[in-house]
Amino acid sequence: MMNLDFKQTELRQVSDIVVPDIFYRRMMTGINTIDNDLLHEGFLPGSTMTITAAAGCGKTTFMVQLLDGLAKNGYKVGYCSGEENVYQLTFTCNRIRCNTLSIANVSDIDELAKLTKQLDFLVIDSFQALTTKTKMNHMAKERYAVQTLVKAAQKNECCIAFVMHLTKAGKLKGSTVVPHTVDANLNIAPNPDVDDDARSIWFSKNRFGPTNSIDLFMTARGFDMSAKIIVDNEKKFSGKANKKNQIKKDIIKSDKKVSVNELVEKYNISEVYANTALRELTKEGKVLKIGRGSDARWLTKEIVKKKAQVALKVA
Repeated sequence: MMNLDFKQTELRQVSDIVVPDIFYRRMMTGINTIDNDLLHEGFLPGSTMTITAAAGCGKTTFMVQLLDGLAKNGYKVGYCSGEENVYQLTFTCNRIRCNTLSIANVSDIDELAKLTKQLDFLVIDSFQALTTKTKMNHMAKERYAVQTLVKAAQKNECCIAFVMHLTKAGKLKGSTVVPHTVDANLNIAPNPDVDDDARSIWFSKNRFGPTNSIDLFMTARGFDMSAKIIVDNEKKFSGKANKKNQIKKDIIKSDKKVSVNELVEKYNISEVYANTALRELTKEGKVLKIGRGSDARWLTKEIVKKKAQVALKVA
């Protein structure tokens, strides 16, 4: 079986070399924004990648959603964490409604290598939390991990994604051995110029595909994969504006009171996003706020008018 671990030591002319079929195979998630906009073609079996972001940017959430998509497409996937226990991971999966993947608390390098024999895609969270049965210093363990896991991925045609942490200064924890060795480097970062919930996702390196980038919104139910944010020349995000405008139109047309929680559940948006839409409508004089805190409700002028008419008739 020809795989990515194949090595040719004899010099040969390019025109005489036939590229193996595996290089034309791709694993698709079934999520349009990922398959077409970010990956363009999908994941190459046996390839390896890093996913890097600061704490709280959504690394775990993004990879869980990605694995869930692959699992629904019939691939065998696993998420192994050396940091969060299975109950914490299950809680996250339930929150974002992704329950098709398998999870475990495995951090031993050799045990993880064995898992590649039974999986199509493995997420390791995190590279910094990897362990060995034999005592090694940090650099030796890092080299052993890269050599063992990258070779296992190539040999068994299992994609591996290493979750990487950043320091407070925004630099990668550890050496640059991992990002240099793997096939692709995926990054996630907040985009405060757009919204607190906006995230930029991009490849800074990709041996088997383009270095594309997309912007998505982080919601209470995970990343909004339904549509990427579109950037115009003035750095304004029309995708966000269109969605918010539609929500505002729906609120105005509604003949019932609305709450922040109702909007979050109905439109799969964050509380910040829902509050922003309601605050704008209030300033525009199109809705009236009643109550405070979690008891707050918003009514349209039409509802207030109808209530006043009913009160007059009763009087």
